[in-house]
Amino acid sequence: MLFDDIDQAGLGNAAGNKVLPSRLILFGNPALGTRFITANPVAGLDWPVRVLVYEAKDGTVRVAYTDFNWIARRHGITSREKEFKMASEVIEAVTEPVRQ
Repeated sequence: MLFDDIDQAGLGNAAGNKVLPSRLILFGNPALGTRFITANPVAGLDWPVRVLVYEAKDGTVRVAYTDFNWIARRHGITSREKEFKMASEVIEAVTEPVRQ
């Protein structure tokens, strides 16, 4: 489910800053994502999933996101290994074409 698509470059350029193309995409599967929030409500800081798609200075398009294992450690979640593995597989599949 797509929650938001934030054109960071558009916002930055409108504010008078020269920003290369950059979009922050927020998406997820509420049935999966809320499993992390039920383990620790503060995990809501990292859900829904955020993926940054941006143009680097050399003109290449890149993608960045926060590693789900890091998110689990950050929030002390040890009871959702299966769900974190699934989330990692999904994000890798979604971003694979850009990471090539």
